[in-house]
Amino acid sequence: MFRTKWERLIMPVAGLILGLFLTLRPYSATAALCSLIGWLILFAGAGGLVNALAFQRATCVNSPFLPLSVAGVVIGLFFILSPHTLAALVGTLICVFLLVNGTSSIQAGLMRRNWGDRLWWLPLTVGVLCVVLGLYALFAPAASTAMVMRLVGVMMLCSGVVNVLAVLTSRD
Repeated sequence: MFRTKWERLIMPVAGLILGLFLTLRPYSATAALCSLIGWLILFAGAGGLVNALAFQRATCVNSPFLPLSVAGVVIGLFFILSPHTLAALVGTLICVFLLVNGTSSIQAGLMRRNWGDRLWWLPLTVGVLCVVLGLYALFAPAASTAMVMRLVGVMMLCSGVVNVLAVLTSRD
């Protein structure tokens, strides 16, 4: 019986530890995540390179995937050696997402006002806040990436606490 609870506690406790790491060390967590992505791209590119070369050797025809595989290896190595570059790209993507979402919410709020809706100001307020956060992310992409990592960390902490309590209070 205790063994079953211990096995069910492993994932929530791991989530708590990861949530703490993401919350307390967002820059290190971002660099680690970007390095992991770089390794995944490198392995995919290396596998594609081996496959393309084997195809080329077996058929005596140039593989169309050879350039993509070489690009995958190069990009993977670049992200492994310079993970903060990918982190800046993540911050830029956050900026673009917030700006697009904010402008569409502002547009929706103005359209709802024209239709006579009494709650038109809600999407307008959310839109303005998204645009302000998007502009902040534009000028501070690393800080916005850290903010997102902290937010994910807090969500993982909450989820971990709920899951630990669920396991400890279960009657199995």
